[in-house]
Amino acid sequence: MQAWEEKALERLAGKAEGKAEGKAEAVIELLEELGAVPETLQREIFAEKDLDRLKTWHKLAAKCSSVEEFCRKRQ
Repeated sequence: MQAWEEKALERLAGKAEGKAEGKAEAVIELLEELGAVPETLQREIFAEKDLDRLKTWHKLAAKCSSVEEFCRKRQ
């Protein structure tokens, strides 16, 4: 693999990581509107790198009426 190809792959990986982090932040922001978000839950959300799962969680957080409900339904 050539150097430019490696840089392109690194750039794509960085973009994907940034998108996941941004989506995780959005999930937590929605949950904070419902109440205190346990640190363990925050860590779990930030550890998730699957964008589809984070999108699902984002939609779920917008529909839930409590952090507890989110925790039950996300499993």
